Amino acid sequence: MNKLELSLVLPVHNQETIIKSVVRKIVQILEKAKIKYEIILVENGSSDNTLTVVDNLAKEYKNIRSLNSPKGYGSAILTGLDCSKGKFVSYMPSDGQLDPNLLLKLFKLIKTGKYDLVKIKRTTRESLIRTFRSKVFNFLSRLLFKIPVSDINGSPRVFSRKWLPILDLQYKDSFIDTEMAIKAYLLKWKIKEIPAKTLPRLGGKSTVNINTVIEFLRNLIFYRFGSSLKVWRKRKIKTDK
Repeated sequence: MNKLELSLVLPVHNQETIIKSVVRKIVQILEKAKIKYEIILVENGSSDNTLTVVDNLAKEYKNIRSLNSPKGYGSAILTGLDCSKGKFVSYMPSDGQLDPNLLLKLFKLIKTGKYDLVKIKRTTRESLIRTFRSKVFNFLSRLLFKIPVSDINGSPRVFSRKWLPILDLQYKDSFIDTEMAIKAYLLKWKIKEIPAKTLPRLGGKSTVNINTVIEFLRNLIFYRFGSSLKVWRKRKIKTDK
């Protein structure tokens, strides 16, 4: 039986000029490693010709599927994960700022069975302001929650698809990474991070702006003092029993 080993979800937003190159590099690496995979391209609210490009990629490659979702990084990830079929699932940015060979390294690590989640930790960022912002975000997240990772938003990340119902991820923006980190801590996951350098952006524009910062801070406070995490913890306890 030809079972899929890996489902890779790539959120794609306004990347009509670069997504084809990014995807082809990933395909080349996975094919060379003889991994049974699928790539799920999720276009999420692009204003350019991205949807047409990802649709054409899905027609060109038998292992690629094209989906679309409402705008939002988390929304794209959730859409892709919900449709995944691989034993292991992964997601990562599709802007070409990370070496796709990292995915192969992480896949080999998760297959050892020693870890519940493997991911990258970025050692460089594209600008001083992004470095500062990342450090502040990570500090605040670890201050309010005992998150055992150094780079909360670092992806690619790989984990078993069996965890998806237990994680019950909800956030449809970039806070989805923090939500996962918090739940991974509460589930007592064994997590491994490997260092990775950020590469120059191949094209497109960063969607991080002042609204993103405000959104993150609001989500962090609401998740710490609101009811959604408490509800999830109660449901998890009942499931464990």
